[in-house]
Amino acid sequence: MMVNQPSLLLWTSALLAAAAVCLLRFSWGRALRSAPLNAAAWGLLAFALTMGMAGGGAWGVAMVTLAALAMAFCCLALAAATAPPGKTGASNRRAHMLPEGQEPLRIGGRMVSFLLSVPGAMLVALILGLAARGTARALGAHEADGNVLMLFLMPLLWAVMAMLILLWPQRRRQVGLLTAPALLGLAMLWMVRP
Repeated sequence: MMVNQPSLLLWTSALLAAAAVCLLRFSWGRALRSAPLNAAAWGLLAFALTMGMAGGGAWGVAMVTLAALAMAFCCLALAAATAPPGKTGASNRRAHMLPEGQEPLRIGGRMVSFLLSVPGAMLVALILGLAARGTARALGAHEADGNVLMLFLMPLLWAVMAMLILLWPQRRRQVGLLTAPALLGLAMLWMVRP
């Protein structure tokens, strides 16, 4: 039975990616982390991804990534199953989720935080995604490539903006975080309009 070259290259790169994850886990599990082992593991993973790209393009990269993630899952599952139980119990403190005693509920402030971080950040992320799509199309990218770019950027930017909004307690910063990118995205959309 003959194995074709791209298939052999994909299998080899997937095995190398799994080995890279094992090497990384070994390096991180030592008492003192080793920079040469870390560099070797990351280098091996980069080499495996490059081989996957050579053997199968985007599909090859996806398969190599899947092999690396599956091995990482196995390493973490094994570590979780064999880890000794913790010496201390879980903390009983609440991270300001609900007010203590007679403190006000601050329903209005909580509602504003929700509106800024969920629909507000989503709308700004959508504007930026559409602006990136329009810019890509204006620079000569195919329509499908522009759509993929938009579909990649929108949830990523939404998550980052929502996280930053929830981390910054000042409303002025939260609103500024949404306003500046929204204005930039709208300006980009206006410049690349058909």
